[in-house]
Amino acid sequence: MDRPGARRPAGRRRLRPAGDAGEQVAEENAIQMEGSQEEATAVALRAIGKDVPTHVAIAGITESSKAKGLLVVGDRLESIGGEPITTTQAVRDVLQKTKPGQSVSMTVTRKGKEQTVDVPTIAGQGGRTALGVLLGLDHDFPAKVTIDAGAIGGPSAGLMFSLGIYDKLTPGPLAGGRQIAGTGTIDDQGDVGPIGGIRQKLAGARSDGAEYFLAPAGNCDEVVGHVPDHLDVFKVGTFDEGRAAVEAIAKGQTGSLPRC
Repeated sequence: MDRPGARRPAGRRRLRPAGDAGEQVAEENAIQMEGSQEEATAVALRAIGKDVPTHVAIAGITESSKAKGLLVVGDRLESIGGEPITTTQAVRDVLQKTKPGQSVSMTVTRKGKEQTVDVPTIAGQGGRTALGVLLGLDHDFPAKVTIDAGAIGGPSAGLMFSLGIYDKLTPGPLAGGRQIAGTGTIDDQGDVGPIGGIRQKLAGARSDGAEYFLAPAGNCDEVVGHVPDHLDVFKVGTFDEGRAAVEAIAKGQTGSLPRC
């Protein structure tokens, strides 16, 4: 399977002040790519029955953050203000109970040891309370999986990463020798998200010889009327739908697959 990707913020979440300039874009793209690979690996391993616990972690700290020296990249967030942290949204929600500039008590696991630190907050976008950090998901993997992503940046190859890993970990070629391309972000629950530049990806995939393309359901409105000749495009919203589509393509049974 071909695995084209592109740049669009998604895989890693950010909590930073509105005044931060664009010099962090490259760093965020790298963090998002790393996050995309982590989440794709977790989704693929779970698809073959492996247990993969997920943790919210510090992926980066902005220049204007007051968390420097208190939090470090790799810290796993256990609780904030005594409230357990299990999702990135939980971080946002609990921070809004504190006014910008006030400190919050955070329990983190660092290098296997739990510790509690008081971290000053800052004013983020829209005046919301923020930490000025980039958040990501960290996993306890039962096995090491390495992805050679080449020059791809950002999170938009997540779906194809997950399918490629699943293909490697299961018997036989998943695509059955078919030339299948695709795109879309993947989150920890296996949901596929939309990306930017879908029309260019369709054209590029066909130019590279692909006969089939997996498109995020959220991009279908941009796909309609812009599908290159001799390219079949199928709509997917989850990893399971993507896997089912590839299996159907491999068998030549695409009649019932949803299209954009």
